[in-house]
Amino acid sequence: MAACLYFALAAATIRLTSHEGSIATVWPANAVVVAMMLQRPRSEWLLYLLAALLGNGAANVVIREAGIGSLMLGLSNLPEILIAAWMFRRIVSADNSLLHDKRSVISFILAAGLIAPAASTGFGAMTAYLMFDQPIGESVGIWFAADALGLLIFTPFFHCLIAGHYLQCFRSKSGIERLKTAALQGLVVAVTAGVFAQSTYPLLFVPVLPLILVTFRLGWLGTNLAVMLIAAIGALATMHGIGPVSLASVRGFWVQPAFFQIYLAFLLLTNMPIAASLNERRSLLDRLAERERAIHLLAERSSVLLVNFSPAGRCTQVAGDASSIFSRPAAELVGEDILDLQEDCADALMSAHVRAIDNPQGKAVAEIPLGNGRWIEATFTASYDGEGLFAGSIATIFDITRRKLRERELADAAQRDELTGVLNRAGFMERFQAAIADKPATGISLALIDVDRFKSINDELGHLVGDAVLKEIAARLVNEVRDTDVVGRLGGDEFVILLHTDNSEIAHAICNRIVDRVASDPVDMRFGQEVRTQISCGLVYHIAGLGVEDMIHSADMALYAAKRAGRNRLQVAA
Repeated sequence: MAACLYFALAAATIRLTSHEGSIATVWPANAVVVAMMLQRPRSEWLLYLLAALLGNGAANVVIREAGIGSLMLGLSNLPEILIAAWMFRRIVSADNSLLHDKRSVISFILAAGLIAPAASTGFGAMTAYLMFDQPIGESVGIWFAADALGLLIFTPFFHCLIAGHYLQCFRSKSGIERLKTAALQGLVVAVTAGVFAQSTYPLLFVPVLPLILVTFRLGWLGTNLAVMLIAAIGALATMHGIGPVSLASVRGFWVQPAFFQIYLAFLLLTNMPIAASLNERRSLLDRLAERERAIHLLAERSSVLLVNFSPAGRCTQVAGDASSIFSRPAAELVGEDILDLQEDCADALMSAHVRAIDNPQGKAVAEIPLGNGRWIEATFTASYDGEGLFAGSIATIFDITRRKLRERELADAAQRDELTGVLNRAGFMERFQAAIADKPATGISLALIDVDRFKSINDELGHLVGDAVLKEIAARLVNEVRDTDVVGRLGGDEFVILLHTDNSEIAHAICNRIVDRVASDPVDMRFGQEVRTQISCGLVYHIAGLGVEDMIHSADMALYAAKRAGRNRLQVAA
């Protein structure tokens, strides 16, 4: 991939910006490889250097039909790529941002605009002088300018693109925010297109105005993209000899492209510090205010995890053990929307956040089940900044899984049949009533089951055998139904199944399978004894207006109809 991208960029720039095979006046190819290397461990950098060498050589062979000179040109770029990647790696922040404060901007400009291109200029210019008979002074100037401007202009864009910053930014924005972003970038495109569509007036200063607006409203990512849009439109116009750049009085194959590159560098370097300063200032103010509130709250209560949310529900600060609750370190939660923290608790967290905002003097408490069987308790309170202005909410979150498990065990034990382990009458009726009240889209059906001639089994073989038969039949019922269905024991040898479907084919298939399963295999007892069993089943579908008692009565009638018809069968209620 790296070699292909390098080849494509190198071949395009040689074809479009070089004169009779001489040095290209712009060189973005090094930037894309440097951006890739910043995403990979240093142990893999050699592979990317080899890819750059291969891509460079291939481009020179294809476009310039160069021989040994292709290798020399490729080798001359490697020191620049390596030095740039090494220096940029030192300024990349923990969240993988290349330009995040004023210090990183200054370091980037020195590395990209001076140190890295200087490492390749001497050998590269000498190679160009020997290959193309280009004056050595001109070769040095063009080579250095092309590589320096290539790194300055294109590295930030490729880094943000490869690191996924643009995609993350897009996903984090609401629909309205995306429209506003598109409108601002559209303004940049419209103004730039208008400026470069004419060659009468030197209006290069005009695109600076919407670019500054983008910088203040969208930050560094928006600025970087806007400069790339200006670069694409301006380059296309300049290559066709139109636009303000064509008004330059100095002539030469490299003059207009070089002038345009300097113009782009000016746009980038003037807005880059502004964007970094704004970002640094915002971050500093937010951190100071949030840290003060966090320290105050942590002094008042002991909590496992403390999370600050903006009024819109974006996580701004995390303190405590986030891994035990969200299975991620605290640093990864910062910047995420409350709805993206964890899917199975997002709605409940947002609801508590909104309730806390609506009741600034109180608090909102939510007990939330997670998808992995764990529970958390989140207490939200409204928060204010140092000037008393509303700033969002603060949530204290801790794990209550152990407490909920104990509560569940106690509640479950009260609703379970001690002999068979399925729901007892009270437990089943609670779920049955809830299902009728909820009116699920799938519909519901009720199957009432009775063990055929169970009294004979008890009388002839004893109650211990009878209990074993009931346990085995209950196990077979559970195994044959779906996870969404509910099995219960109403008492004695009478079982009941709540099927979450009113599809006659599905319900018939399940009930017939259960009848066949019970009759097909005898119940194995100790000492090799076997007991053959059969069941009768009455099935009723829920229709509008039928209540709990109505469905049980209809299923009971169907069950006795099955027994009268010879037992060991399914009968559907009329």
